Amino acid sequence: MSGRRTEQHQCYMDFAPLILYLVAVIIRQARCHAVCSKESVEEVEKLLGRLTRKDDCKLYTPTPSDYEQNCSRSLLRCFEKEATVLITENNELPKKLLNMLKKLGLQLQDKRQTCPACEVYREEEAVTFLLTLRATLQRMNSMNNC
Repeated sequence: MSGRRTEQHQCYMDFAPLILYLVAVIIRQARCHAVCSKESVEEVEKLLGRLTRKDDCKLYTPTPSDYEQNCSRSLLRCFEKEATVLITENNELPKKLLNMLKKLGLQLQDKRQTCPACEVYREEEAVTFLLTLRATLQRMNSMNNC
């Protein structure tokens, strides 16, 4: 009987490194998941469709190339703040995009210690702002193979 227990114990010990390896792979994939947001691109397109000519506010507008300058979290926070201004000024626009941008920004990290403030970017009309936001989100999705 005790010989059989030893064989089972040895079998478990043989599989222990494999099990630990699989756990490590799963944890790594969970921590290093791609930041994707196809749904937020759709929300921006909905906002573009609902935007009227009277929405002539000027908004600080980062460019898609600014996203690649290692300040992705700050850039998304800027888009979030400016989208808040746009949606607050026009009560008819849905607020779903704001939550999406906030969640997306929390998943990103700035790689530089000092990133430009939102006020550094050029002021653009609301339509240009949304087109740029859409292009930035699309670039983010393509960079992460979404």
